Amino acid sequence: MKNFAVIGNPISHSLSPEMHNAAILDLGIDADYTRKQLSIEQFDKEFPLFLKKIDGCNVTVPFKERVIPFLDELDDFAKKCGAVNTIVQRNSKWVGYNTDGLGYLLGLAEKRALHKNDRVLLIGAGGASKGIYLALKEKVGCQVTVANRTIQKAAEMIRDFENDRAISLDMAEEELGDFTVVIQTTSIGLPKTIDETPISLHHLKPGTICSDIIYNPAKTLFLKEAEKRQGIIQNGLPMFIHQGALAFSLWTGQKPSTDVMKQAVLASL
Repeated sequence: MKNFAVIGNPISHSLSPEMHNAAILDLGIDADYTRKQLSIEQFDKEFPLFLKKIDGCNVTVPFKERVIPFLDELDDFAKKCGAVNTIVQRNSKWVGYNTDGLGYLLGLAEKRALHKNDRVLLIGAGGASKGIYLALKEKVGCQVTVANRTIQKAAEMIRDFENDRAISLDMAEEELGDFTVVIQTTSIGLPKTIDETPISLHHLKPGTICSDIIYNPAKTLFLKEAEKRQGIIQNGLPMFIHQGALAFSLWTGQKPSTDVMKQAVLASL
């Protein structure tokens, strides 16, 4: 039997096991998928031990960058964006991939495909944001402004694209009306911060696409506030399904049914 898992901290909210086990059952694969919370303080000790027990895994907050030194190889996209959300064992080597970026674009296309003339505000500069940012640049080519609590971290992320900007969260609030798409990638809105938003949406224009990559809860305060201001909202479920399907294919070589995966998640929410 193959053993797969998702690691993170916190991790209890993750519905990756429900999603992947449904796909495993549907395809008749001899495998199991679980969730594992690793210590933030003891990660460097715990992660190598964890790798000995599995055949592949997903990586979520806050470990998408911390896993990289422990891997033997990175695929080109993961190397360029500096974040890993999928780890695969190939020829006795651990290889890191990033399916967040393409998974996000596939998910957002269910609402509206992005275009080169879109003006995107990306909130956050963490592991998930890095994959989404690079996919926006490589697949869409639109202008992206990254707003982050630490501007320097945002500046590092956009350093290869001179037409993009790194700004403060306060500045993002003031300029909110200038954007056609707002993507919330931080962990604000998860259970510990369920009553918070990363920025005020006071200046949001009606019709702006507002996307939050959190899927549990299904509607964060960020999305509720955007909806009040007539924003077009989407939670993180479509991204979650598509990035998961891409990861599943990397582990198994088989293409899972995204409908089966989606229904399993919806049944668990």
